[in-house]
Amino acid sequence: MSARALLHVAAVASLTVIACLLGACASGRGSNATRPLTPAQMAAKDGGIPPYTTADVAFMQGMISHHAQAVTMSSFADPNGASSEVRVLAGRITVAQTDEIAFMKTWLSKRKQTVPAGDMEAMAHAHHAGMDMSSMSAGGMSGMSGMMPGMLTTAQMDTLKTATGPAFDWYFLTFMIQHHRGAISMVDVLMSAKGAANDDDVFKFVSDVVADQSTEIDRMELMLKARARP
Repeated sequence: MSARALLHVAAVASLTVIACLLGACASGRGSNATRPLTPAQMAAKDGGIPPYTTADVAFMQGMISHHAQAVTMSSFADPNGASSEVRVLAGRITVAQTDEIAFMKTWLSKRKQTVPAGDMEAMAHAHHAGMDMSSMSAGGMSGMSGMMPGMLTTAQMDTLKTATGPAFDWYFLTFMIQHHRGAISMVDVLMSAKGAANDDDVFKFVSDVVADQSTEIDRMELMLKARARP
């Protein structure tokens, strides 16, 4: 065999060895490297539950009580002689927020988190006089210390409960606008918390809360303009 042929064989052999070594290294990198899990992989690892934060949990727990007060407020409409327009609005609020309370309770239960217990009025009155929101602060929701935004005070609830007829309409609309704005404020604080609302269910829920309650605020403001203050 000529010298040229020997050099060719040696070169081919060297390239083959290098290729094998590179392949082995690449294979090793693929099998041993630690890569960050995707959200889907993290969910699968945690029994199908998407990642969530303490701020998400605190928000859900607080919003259950917040919604409960709105349902209690709406329950006064029929016995207090509200107008048909206000009774229809109160009925819609009752249905929507009762369904949302059920969603939030299920969300918490699936994650083995504490679910606020008790009936609507009990939950509402447990919080409207002033709720310690330190758990939300710990989860990055430091903007919610003390009473939850928009929650009616004891005096406001007493005023609404005893008002009748046109006076009830005015107080209901005024207080529910306040209440809805508070709920939107709670969503704003949640969305500013690091890592919060990455769960698709949470993101969709809070987006719906903002959209629905913003629309209702606009409607209630128009209704209020047509009514004189008692």
